[in-house]
Amino acid sequence: MAEVIKTEEVKHAFNLGKIEVPVLFGINLTVQEGEFIALCGSSGSGKSTLLNLIGGLVKPTEGKIYCGGEDITAMDENRLSLFRRQKLGFIFQSYNLLPDLTAQENVELPLVFAEIPPAKRTEMAREALELVGLSDRMDHRPNELSGGQQQRVSIARALVNRPQLILADEPTGNLDSHTEEEVIELMLRMNREQGHTFVVVTHDQTVAKRASRVIYLKDGIIERED
Repeated sequence: MAEVIKTEEVKHAFNLGKIEVPVLFGINLTVQEGEFIALCGSSGSGKSTLLNLIGGLVKPTEGKIYCGGEDITAMDENRLSLFRRQKLGFIFQSYNLLPDLTAQENVELPLVFAEIPPAKRTEMAREALELVGLSDRMDHRPNELSGGQQQRVSIARALVNRPQLILADEPTGNLDSHTEEEVIELMLRMNREQGHTFVVVTHDQTVAKRASRVIYLKDGIIERED
């Protein structure tokens, strides 16, 4: 099984004025293709920072991060941007949908930036929305959808370019318990049937219990794995 992610002694600190605030202290983590990983820990443990580093949204202060065998810490911003478009999908707690666009148009956005032709974009977006059970909501705007449906659109957008890796930051944080279970089941089905690798930051033990592996962070280090 191939390595999707490998971090080597990753450290990170934020600069607040003249003060450097360390957040991560030498993280060594390997994620294999097809895993569903939950990153858990209390607020301030460093889990969202680690997710952002893996996604190339932030560069580490020290250490190396390999994604699909490529050293993303050595990439410039243009190469990183291309890498994110081609290899990664992102799911956020707040959905991050554009309110004036339909579900289909929101899902098409990564394909616009990837310069996919319009007809192909439409086809791929519709396929992704069908996969998440929203074939009857493609022309609805976000304010015409429930929270769970908006998160399904967000998941469709994350997987539309068939990424190697999907990164999710508290994807069930704004959902009621019934809708939460539906979204968890959907992500697990994408993992199982489509082969997408997931790394999910969560406080939610319902998510953690369903993951193939749970990484617990505390005070910027990996405390343990289950």
